[in-house]
Amino acid sequence: MPLALTLLWLLLAPAAETPADPAAMMRDLARSRVVAADFVQTRRLAGMDMAVEITGSMVFERGGRLRWQVDDPVRSVTVIERDKLTHFDGESGKLAVIRQETFPWMKVLRDSLDDWLAGDPKRFEGRFTVTSPKPHALRLVPCEETLKKLYRSVEIELAPDGGSIAAVRLEENTGDRLEIRFLKVKNDPELPQTIWRMPPE
Repeated sequence: MPLALTLLWLLLAPAAETPADPAAMMRDLARSRVVAADFVQTRRLAGMDMAVEITGSMVFERGGRLRWQVDDPVRSVTVIERDKLTHFDGESGKLAVIRQETFPWMKVLRDSLDDWLAGDPKRFEGRFTVTSPKPHALRLVPCEETLKKLYRSVEIELAPDGGSIAAVRLEENTGDRLEIRFLKVKNDPELPQTIWRMPPE
């Protein structure tokens, strides 16, 4: 193959996914017990040229709770625990306890964050096929049937310094795609316990 064509092929060919080293990538994250951040969540609907975007903030405790607050377009607060999901609707002022299956992506998000912050790569064994599609990112493809029913893959992208999660991307079985980008990430911030109170103050 002529040199010019070889160079062109190398530039245009898709990058191959490589085996990942979760232990190395998770090392700095495992030092944090609590993570707080703002987020921008974008859902792209399969078969439609449109995206739905919401913004808000979150707090996550390793091995514990996830607080997910949406500020725009409509305010709501959701607290996900191991056994339940409590949701506050800011428009109606109503509080509801909901089965996690109603919002499967939130359970996936909570469990994914917990896996990463635990710093234990053994959590992935037997549950996922793990590859690295690009630097500072892991792609998790579920192996368990229960997980396969929820989604096709989860990609977790780290910030370049490795100290925080920059984004989580989920590809759902419907073909819909969900991307959550995290901003202003704080590791182990001092937060009042009242943030977990439902309904929120």
